[in-house]
Amino acid sequence: MLPDPLRILILEDVPMDAELVEYELERAQVPFVSRRVDTRNHFLQELDGFQPHVILSDYTLPQFDGMSALSLARERAPSIPFLIVTGSVNEETAVGCMKAGATDYLLKSNLARIAPAIEAALERERARAEKIRAESALSASERRFRSLVQNSSDLVTIVAPDGSILYVSDSAERIVGYSPTSLVGTTLTDYLAPDDAEQLRALLQNGDGTLSGTGPLEFCLRRSDGTPVWLEAVGTNLLTDPTIRGIVLNARDVSERKRADSALRESEERYRDLFDNASDLVCMVDPAGVLLYANHAWQQGTGYGADEIGNLQLSDILHPESRQHYAGVIERVLAGERLDHVELVFVPKAGPPITVEGNLSCTFKDGGPPVIRGIYRDVTERKKVEEHLRRAERMQAAGKLAGGVAHEVNNMMTGVIGFSEFVIRTFDQNDPRRSDMEEVIRAATRAADVTRQLLAFTRQQYLQPQMVELNTVVLEMEKMLRRSLGEDKQLELRLAPALGQIRADRGQLEQVLINLVLNARDALTDHGRVTIESSSAVWDASYGERHGGVEIPLGRYIMLAVSDNGCGMDAEVQARIFEPFYTTKPVGQGTGLGLSTVYGIVKQSGGFIWAYSEPGQGTVFKVYLPETVAGEQGKVTHEPGRDVVAEHGVESVLVIEDEDVVRNLAIRGLRDHGYTVIEARNGVDALDYLKRYPGSIDLVICDVVMPEMGGREFGQRLALLETDLPILFMSGYTGDDVVQRGLLDPGAPFQQKPFTPGTLATKVRSMLDQRPQTRVRQASH
Repeated sequence: MLPDPLRILILEDVPMDAELVEYELERAQVPFVSRRVDTRNHFLQELDGFQPHVILSDYTLPQFDGMSALSLARERAPSIPFLIVTGSVNEETAVGCMKAGATDYLLKSNLARIAPAIEAALERERARAEKIRAESALSASERRFRSLVQNSSDLVTIVAPDGSILYVSDSAERIVGYSPTSLVGTTLTDYLAPDDAEQLRALLQNGDGTLSGTGPLEFCLRRSDGTPVWLEAVGTNLLTDPTIRGIVLNARDVSERKRADSALRESEERYRDLFDNASDLVCMVDPAGVLLYANHAWQQGTGYGADEIGNLQLSDILHPESRQHYAGVIERVLAGERLDHVELVFVPKAGPPITVEGNLSCTFKDGGPPVIRGIYRDVTERKKVEEHLRRAERMQAAGKLAGGVAHEVNNMMTGVIGFSEFVIRTFDQNDPRRSDMEEVIRAATRAADVTRQLLAFTRQQYLQPQMVELNTVVLEMEKMLRRSLGEDKQLELRLAPALGQIRADRGQLEQVLINLVLNARDALTDHGRVTIESSSAVWDASYGERHGGVEIPLGRYIMLAVSDNGCGMDAEVQARIFEPFYTTKPVGQGTGLGLSTVYGIVKQSGGFIWAYSEPGQGTVFKVYLPETVAGEQGKVTHEPGRDVVAEHGVESVLVIEDEDVVRNLAIRGLRDHGYTVIEARNGVDALDYLKRYPGSIDLVICDVVMPEMGGREFGQRLALLETDLPILFMSGYTGDDVVQRGLLDPGAPFQQKPFTPGTLATKVRSMLDQRPQTRVRQASH
């Protein structure tokens, strides 16, 4: 198709000839515009400015010629068709024009061909330009492909079906350390291990020269330096392509990925080993609770083996009381929360339930179901220790309260009992009011007994330890114990012979025995049996395991057991049996201090008590007291009192007491026994008196807890004034308690409240009689 309009540049010196050309073009209905030139300069000007589609040139011009114009046109615009139009030309000239680059030539005598000739010339030029463009595009494509292959990070190889290498890209030297020229002509399988070589052969052919595999193939190739390099290759069968005639392998270096995969597998193995052998219970479950994984500790803790895990749900081993809590936990975990310190109770396949504390989280995988991970720690023993600690704290709190109450009650009962005795002395033997006052004393004495039981529970009772044979105590109390049980109850003794000795307060040991027997009696129905048993026990780890895992310091013990076949106790009652004032008896039938008294006496004696019971199966109480080794008996504490006959005296006694009732009672009681008594409300007043009248006092009675100056400070200051002046301390607290509180030095003479006037006088008489002789002589003067 011709351009519209066609721009024609005519190089002609004869205007008429140019018009004839234009005429023939118009007659052929060719739309065109033309310019005629006849000189070189004009030709060059129009060639650049007019930009013709075609050039028509005469062969001979006066000032220019067609061959020169052809040369300029080929130089300036080689793609513009150049036709020679001349009046006469021989064949040799025409061939020379065509060889010089002319597109065609025409005779002026045959201008009817001008239009077809121009159209043919333009078509040939278009074809030639198209061919040039195609060849250029092909060349560029080939350059790009070659550049892509040569600079690719992958290794591109063309191999024959037998593995012979036909072509290798330049990346071979970087990836495998061989130059491409050294690889061409060799066999690829020579660089592979036998197993990998076999797989590669299967990829290259299956007997007919076609690929036998579909996915990528991984193989390890030996580099030029001997180190391995892992390649992942895909093949394309181009055997039928005449330019390739081979199988193209595109291989990628995946050594780093293989190393990463290996490191990942090793890491997973380490973590699996860590979880498998962890001491904590580790498991994984799906949202429905089906167990997916459980480590060895989980299997050992629950008793379920690896072959049973797949058929279990976590809810199958949960205690019924934990299931609702666990359902709420799972709901929160599936919502994306991480929960710590989740407490649950597992029920193992065999054995008692275990308490666990776990950390739960959820792993969400793309396209996969979430996995719930739980790491649980068996805290059963810790919970037991915490419960024991809570009980100990409750007992300690109750002990502090009881000690304070006992202190105040003892002060009050001292006055009640003492002044009641003074009143009774004023009555005749037949006076009806005497029995009333005796009831007051009995009531006050019962109150003092309750106080002593409180002090026993708090381990504050003043003990008089001595060497005791347990069997002897039991046998001497047998008749009384049988009477306490009643005729319808049986008492059975199982006493081991040749028991060692213990160091304890005999009276308090008797109290323990009678309280335990009475407690057993109350648990019996119409007929029942109480058994008292004694034995030697060497407490070691194995003995502790056989006896419920009770933690007692290792060593030799004397064991006293009191058991019955009565109603027994449940776990809730057992947890509180040693608390003061706790009782399961009806109102008015028990104080709730029997077992708490036993507990306090045993603990204060350095022993341990343990109870085991089941509802309907009876109860056993076991008391363990340390066996005393020969040579460790020590000095038995002795408090003189009832064996002292001479209770009257004439010495001077200083009484220091801030409680008016107690001070007045002590003063009156001592004066009734012949003593001269000086009173002081506090230590400051007492020191002032002693400074003013040195040597006038034979004995000082001082309360321990007083305002302004306590008993210990008073004693220290008194020692600076009169070194050998004896002091008798007294308190509503026990001697051990005031020592523990730092209120009194160990071993100081002590009188426990409440006391009667006679008891105090006996104690005073005993201390005065034990004074150094030098002090007695000074007093006599």
